[in-house]
Amino acid sequence: MEWYKLRMAGVRDCVIRNLMERFENYEDIFNFDKFTFINDFQIKEEEYLKIIESKNMNLKEEIEKLSKKDIKILSFKSSDYPENLKNIAQPPVFLYYRGDITLLKKRIIGVVGTRRATTYGRVACEKFSQELVENGIVTASGLALGIDGICHKRTLEKKGKTIAVVGSGLDIIYPRENKVLWELIGKNGLILSEFPLGAEPMARNFPMRNRIIAGISKGILVVESKKSGGSLITAEIALEEGRDVFAVPGDIFSPVSEGCNDLIKNSQAKLVTSVADILAEYDWKKIEKLKAKIDLTPQEEKIYSVLETELTLDEIIMKTSIKAGEALAILMDLELKKLVASVAGGKYRRKAYVNDCCFFSQILVK
Repeated sequence: MEWYKLRMAGVRDCVIRNLMERFENYEDIFNFDKFTFINDFQIKEEEYLKIIESKNMNLKEEIEKLSKKDIKILSFKSSDYPENLKNIAQPPVFLYYRGDITLLKKRIIGVVGTRRATTYGRVACEKFSQELVENGIVTASGLALGIDGICHKRTLEKKGKTIAVVGSGLDIIYPRENKVLWELIGKNGLILSEFPLGAEPMARNFPMRNRIIAGISKGILVVESKKSGGSLITAEIALEEGRDVFAVPGDIFSPVSEGCNDLIKNSQAKLVTSVADILAEYDWKKIEKLKAKIDLTPQEEKIYSVLETELTLDEIIMKTSIKAGEALAILMDLELKKLVASVAGGKYRRKAYVNDCCFFSQILVK
C-alpha cells in the first residue's frame, strides 16, 4: 500500500494512475530525476514536488485511522483489484471498502432504476433480485432510494450477496434513510467508494459512482427508469465500456418506464422478463445443476480458484506452488470434469463457477 502515500500527498489520481502503469513498485519512481519527470513523463513541477513529499507521509497512521472505522483500501496494483474494473477507461486508483472484497471476483450483475419506484417496479426488482440470488449471482447497485435499495434489501433477505457502490466517503451515510441497509451490507456483503473519508455526496460524485457499478458488473439490469436520470447514465456507461444492458419492459403509459422501453426500442438493451434470459445470454448454468457435478479435492479447488483469467501452466504453478507434474494431472482431471478448458497459447480457463456453487449450497444450508 505504499502507493497510497501519493494520495495522502495530494497527487492527482490521473498522475498516480500513470505512475502505477509505468512502474512495478512505488519505490521505483524515485530512481528518476526531476528533469525526467517533467520532460519525459510530462508531469508538472508542482506534481513532482508532491511526489517527492509523499516519501514523508505516515502510512501506518493513516491505515490505523481507517482500520478503527473497519475500512480498508484496495489499490489499482492489488491482486484483489477486479480485472473488469481495471479495464474501463478511467479505473479508480484506490477503493475504500468495508466487507467481503472477494465478492468482486464473483459473477456480478448491476441492478439500477428510478428512485421513485412504482408497485410494478418494486415487484419486478424483487423478482429479479431473488432469481439472481437463487442462481448464485452477486447483485450490485448504488444504495440509493428506490430500485437500488429494493435490490440490496431483497438480496440480503434471500441470504444472497450484494455490493453497494456509494458516492460519498464511507463515514458519511447517504441517504440517511438507508442507514440500516448500509450497515447490513457492510457486515454481510461489500460496500465500496472511491472517495476518501469525509467526502460529501456531491452531485458530481454519482456519475463517477455509476461507472464503478458498470465496471465491476458483467451486465447492467435496468428495472424501471424515466427518460433521463442516473440509471440511464449507468446504462450508457455500460454500453461504452462494452458491458451488456438488460431492461425490464414497462407500462407504455408510465413516465417511469420510458427509459427502459426506449433502451429496448433503440436496441441498446435486451428485453428480459426473468433472470433465465440473462443466464442464457452468458450460457451460465443453473447452480442447482452444477453443484451436483462438482466434487473437488483441495488441490483441484486451489487450481480452479486461480483460473479467474486465462493462465499458462507456469503461471498456475507460480500462483499455487503445486509441482508441474501434479498440476498437469489436476488440470487433466478438471478438463474431464468439464470445469476447465485448454485454449490457444498453452493456457487454461474455467468453464464453470465452483465458488458460486459452494456459496449457493451454503445458502441452502442456512
